[in-house]
Amino acid sequence: MTRTAKERIAAALLLVMALVLLLAGGMRSYKVYDRSDGEFGLLTFTRISDSELVVDATFSGVERQGDRLYTTYDRNAPRGKRSCPT
Repeated sequence: MTRTAKERIAAALLLVMALVLLLAGGMRSYKVYDRSDGEFGLLTFTRISDSELVVDATFSGVERQGDRLYTTYDRNAPRGKRSCPT
């Protein structure tokens, strides 16, 4: 094998690995808990995707406390433009 053939194989493997990691990250979801104390001591949560988490975290829609994520606004409200949580 020549050097260019090895470089092409390595580049193809890196490209495939990058695509696999992007797909795996896109399928991941997170539990975001509501702020309410919950009835009977039960916490309610909503699962959101990685892209939704990025948007929510950018606009202060979620906060991390300990190992949990908590929402700062009502996720049961109709979809559309959300009001600012502050």
